[in-house]
Amino acid sequence: MADKTAHKATDTVQCLIGNGIEFRGDLAFHSGLHVDGHVIGNIQSQPGVPARLTLSREGVIDGNVITSDAEINGTINGDVHASGSVIMHPNSHVSGNVYYEAIEIRRGACINGKLIATHESDEGKSSNLIDKFTRKSA
Repeated sequence: MADKTAHKATDTVQCLIGNGIEFRGDLAFHSGLHVDGHVIGNIQSQPGVPARLTLSREGVIDGNVITSDAEINGTINGDVHASGSVIMHPNSHVSGNVYYEAIEIRRGACINGKLIATHESDEGKSSNLIDKFTRKSA
């Protein structure tokens, strides 16, 4: 039951940056953010709270994005950090790295950067493994 409530929170748009609007500065949000305009700055959702960034075909973000879920159909010039899922639609362009738990890339999407899977349950294991190799070689 808690999962359904959390998912509904990400479907609610609390803030809309409309087409023709240019926002300069860092932006913090919770729940949902929809961008049709141009954001020049970093965007971050409230940590630990389910949130969704939706970027339309006309939308442009010049900065890094940190959120739980992202649905991209526009342009991002910066890194995308999603603790949940990333959906990249056919008109999406990301010039930066994409960090994700789950990803869906549709034909026509463009990524100029690395795709980096970040499974929370595996993070501790991989860092311990890296430490072991570093200690042996040092």
